[in-house]
Amino acid sequence: MRIIYLAALLVLTVANSNGQNNKFEDALRKGNLEFKMPDNFDTVPAIANPDMNYELALKSKTKDLEIRYAIRPLKDRIDDFEKRAKDSSVKTFAGSHPNKMYQATLMAVMMNTSGNRQQIPGFKSFSPEAVKQEFNAGWGATTAFPLKSVFGKGYSSCMLVTLHQDNQADVYIFYLFNNREDLTTAIPAFHAIKFKN
Repeated sequence: MRIIYLAALLVLTVANSNGQNNKFEDALRKGNLEFKMPDNFDTVPAIANPDMNYELALKSKTKDLEIRYAIRPLKDRIDDFEKRAKDSSVKTFAGSHPNKMYQATLMAVMMNTSGNRQQIPGFKSFSPEAVKQEFNAGWGATTAFPLKSVFGKGYSSCMLVTLHQDNQADVYIFYLFNNREDLTTAIPAFHAIKFKN
């Protein structure tokens, strides 16, 4: 009986990890992105939470550090926006086009994942040249904040990198940690994801 239980547990684990990878691969494809698995990380299951869904989680083999990837392809949102814009009975605003919402969306993501709705941390945009060269993106930014959310359970801090490419996707990369020194483990993973040419 114990062998059957262990076999069933193994099948469930493989099914869950494959489902997570299938969702991630689908999001990569829809967002025109490529990903290279960084060394010294293992995939771990994504944890359901009320703050932020994500498609892939990686755990450092040597440090107390987790990286989570959330990809939001834009095509369906743009199609929906353009359909509503053509409908004269629906009021739309030019600023609400999905290609123009990346900063406002980043603010909402920071509020939700930090768990602090009173004080939203600021962010620093990357230079257009650097974000294009390093990620083939049109815009990107980074920020760091303490975690008081269900999303961050088990970790005290988060460094967030966000990338945007018009008509492709918004990407959120969360580096969750307890000790700032452990972030050095993430250096090889920093360029693991980028937009295709």
